[in-house]
Amino acid sequence: MLSARRALMSLVVGLLAGVAVGLAATFQLMPLVSWTVTVSVLLTWVWWKSWPQDGEGTERLAEQEQSTRSTDVWLIAAAAASLAVVVVALVQSSGQRGPTAVASVLLSVLSVALSWALVNTVYAFKYARMYYVDEPDLGGIDFRHDHPPTYSDFAYMAFTIGMSFAVSETEPTATRVRRVALGHALLSYAFGTGVLAVAINLVTNLGQ
Repeated sequence: MLSARRALMSLVVGLLAGVAVGLAATFQLMPLVSWTVTVSVLLTWVWWKSWPQDGEGTERLAEQEQSTRSTDVWLIAAAAASLAVVVVALVQSSGQRGPTAVASVLLSVLSVALSWALVNTVYAFKYARMYYVDEPDLGGIDFRHDHPPTYSDFAYMAFTIGMSFAVSETEPTATRVRRVALGHALLSYAFGTGVLAVAINLVTNLGQ
């Protein structure tokens, strides 16, 4: 699902949107527009395809996901790098007034939120792959029900960690899964800090 082909096609759409905004308004917004459109297209695409899947469909797609392991790394790296783009955009807009400054701040908020969603989506698909492919006999995750877990179950686990930096009743039972979940929680904490910083900046700008 999170294949290099889908990521590249989403990137092309994002770049076209960024160039269009740059030509029509200002190139200052181009990086943020490109990133937000890219991630929006990619997330909509993969979840539209994966969310309706039952257990068998999830297992089938998870097996196809084996070739996307390197894509996971690039997507997470891009999401982390987007925080630097947000910082630059906020610094540029801090001394400005007018619609461009407001758009820059709002796009920064949206960019961080989408990057956070992208990271959790990558981990949701990673947990599915680990459950069905890497740990086919043990699973490595206890969902506390007997039927095969679907992508919505893995999304529940991933986004729970993303919001609370901890698992809930869904319990990792394999050491490898726990290690991945720990890295996921730490990365989510960093993004949570970024969301808080952007929110504070937004309130500060609106109060001026």
